[in-house]
Amino acid sequence: MKNKINLLYQTWIDGRPLPNCIPFWKRNNEHHNNWGNVKYEYLEEILDYCNISYTKNNPDALATSGETFWFHIQPEWIDLSFFYENVFHFIDEDMLNQIKCNDQIKILIWFPTEGFNLDMPRFMDDLLWTLGDKGIPDDKIYLVFGDLRMEENFKTYLKKRRLQSAIKTFGLNIFELNYRLETDRMYFSRDRMREIKVADELVHPDQVDDSEIRTMKYVCRNANPRPHRIWIMSQLYKRNYLKDGYVSFLNRYFVPSVDSFSLKDAEQFTKGNPKEAVDDMQRFLRESTPIILDNTADDIGEQLNQRRMKVEHYANSYFSIINETVCESAPSDPLFITEKVYQPILQLHPFIVVGSRGTLAHLQDCGYKTFEPMFDSSYDWIENSAERIDSAWRQINLMCGMSTADLHRMYFEIYDKLLYNRELFLKLNKEKCLEGFIEWLGQ
Repeated sequence: MKNKINLLYQTWIDGRPLPNCIPFWKRNNEHHNNWGNVKYEYLEEILDYCNISYTKNNPDALATSGETFWFHIQPEWIDLSFFYENVFHFIDEDMLNQIKCNDQIKILIWFPTEGFNLDMPRFMDDLLWTLGDKGIPDDKIYLVFGDLRMEENFKTYLKKRRLQSAIKTFGLNIFELNYRLETDRMYFSRDRMREIKVADELVHPDQVDDSEIRTMKYVCRNANPRPHRIWIMSQLYKRNYLKDGYVSFLNRYFVPSVDSFSLKDAEQFTKGNPKEAVDDMQRFLRESTPIILDNTADDIGEQLNQRRMKVEHYANSYFSIINETVCESAPSDPLFITEKVYQPILQLHPFIVVGSRGTLAHLQDCGYKTFEPMFDSSYDWIENSAERIDSAWRQINLMCGMSTADLHRMYFEIYDKLLYNRELFLKLNKEKCLEGFIEWLGQ
């Protein structure tokens, strides 16, 4: 592939391109940075950060060049982008005809910020149906998704439905790169956010004192009330461990009903008695939520969606419990990793992940070290989600039952690993993060 990427925009106002596929009624300067169904120049931002050259082109450029042009669509939310305001319905008719007939044009769906199961309603089913409805050849579609097993999971999806498709897929771990970009904005770059006091938010190695026992045991922050998070939290609550950690559980976006979990649901995240699990979850939701640590559900958006941290939470505790976004059983289970695992890395914190199968293995492939002997990482590759969560929980339970003196000793036994991981994250090779993606575009 050539050194630059040619991005194609169908709508221009005052010499400035608007993101593709915003609704007709939002195509004006009043909606700057507020498009609804698509993101505002997120791909462009990432390319800039990684020093990858690209051009911004209007359709007239097609007549003067024989190169490939990428009509890029950057979905915001699954329900908005593929259902209520389906992005494909906002491709202008003349642009749509060119996409169908001109071999120069490919459609790039840039959606690495989500990594849910492809069986989730109103996504892949709607995408394939819409392509057929619009008459867009599927071999023109390049789909970037947050599931690092996207290629194999898409093949499985097609096989289950007895379908064929020439859509090209790529799984990208955008959150390592994105969180590194965010830390530059908040803490490290010359034009960082000056209202943020770095010393109030980040643990520095010079502050780490091995002579002083910390008073708290762990950090566990939760915004959205996903079922596996509720179960983990219910077990911490049941055993009176909440008092030993810096904990949040905000019920962001919605407050789950205490009657919303069935025994069948519980079987996905508990190896034990499903009825007991449901009872525990209901009791926790009824008696203990929301749990406010520093920000409420209403104000975390203003605080960069829980990207902001407090130094004392990490400097005064020994490990993190990471309740990730996705936690499903094989086969077809996504491998989706978010900024949640990189925050404790930056804060010199070991962690236990309740999330996708293979999360720790992927981190190891990227050069990070896991936390033996403090934690046994063998739970990471357990295929069944209930068994994997159970294995992770047993370690959480063990750690929470220890004295702070024992945790202190174990923490400093692996402290060199924590320093190594922090430095590896801070020295992230930005250009290399997108090498695979760039090569894939050139196929």
